[in-house]
Amino acid sequence: MKSIKLMLLGISFMILGGILVLDTATSIGGIEYIIVLLGLIVSIIGFLKDDAVS
Repeated sequence: MKSIKLMLLGISFMILGGILVLDTATSIGGIEYIIVLLGLIVSIIGFLKDDAVS
């Protein structure tokens, strides 16, 4: 269940970064692309993480 939450967090980061990239009124100096890359990395970590059943 924790891996799914990590994947959803990464997807939400990617959506936020995509909205910031497409919005012409906001310009924060290229940080938008770093937010998208961070979201991609978090979602990949969530995809590869195994949930331990104890």
